Amino acid sequence: MIALAIATVALTQTALPPKLAEPWIGADRNQREASIGLQIDSSAEPDPELVRELEINWKDFPYQQGRFPVAVADADDYNVAVGILLDVAATGVPQSCRVVTPSGKAAFDDHACPHLMRYVRFYPALNRAGTRLGDTLAIRVRYTAGRLRMDTVADGVVPMASRPTPKPLTPITAATIGFGKGDGLPSSVGGTSGSLKVEADGSVSGCMLAAPTQVDAFDIQMCERLRAVKFEPARESDGRAVASRFSFGVERPRR
Repeated sequence: MIALAIATVALTQTALPPKLAEPWIGADRNQREASIGLQIDSSAEPDPELVRELEINWKDFPYQQGRFPVAVADADDYNVAVGILLDVAATGVPQSCRVVTPSGKAAFDDHACPHLMRYVRFYPALNRAGTRLGDTLAIRVRYTAGRLRMDTVADGVVPMASRPTPKPLTPITAATIGFGKGDGLPSSVGGTSGSLKVEADGSVSGCMLAAPTQVDAFDIQMCERLRAVKFEPARESDGRAVASRFSFGVERPRR
């Protein structure tokens, strides 16, 4: 009876879903992992009135917590996506969530919203006037589990055609951004990146920070500085100037 009880406990333990983002070794000695990934749908063009969009606070609120929604055997390989709409307040706290594109697998559809409501928090969006904003985000929640594989580039892949790119008339440097001695930023800020909407006349009409400092006044001033940069506009093959997007990245000088 004792041996039977021990076997039952062991079976129950192995049947538990794996912990998120904690690798394990299968019976075939291959490493496996179960995890959740979030993809936020956003516009490709910077919003002229925004400095930064809602951004997941990965550092303070890691969401790879708890267990995968289903048990995973060695032969299983999951790649499941659930589409949701998440309403986020200006404080960065989710207020409500609903599934809009179900995966068709109840365990995953039922898991997505409660999990994000519990574990995910955001840095608020910020407009040029300094107001913090919430928003309704369209998010694809992707569940993956199975053997870890190395990504390889397939033979015969045709590269995408390059798009016309504008060029700043003066380099965008740390000084342009406002980085330097006495900038008042936390030591954790190592740099910034983002994108600019450059019009056909070379002026900047939009600035969106992909890696903001999260210091509101600095982020606003940074974008105002970048809006003052003049560009040689992007041009089509016939020489016609067109509006386009310019991506930038600047490291903060080490002291």
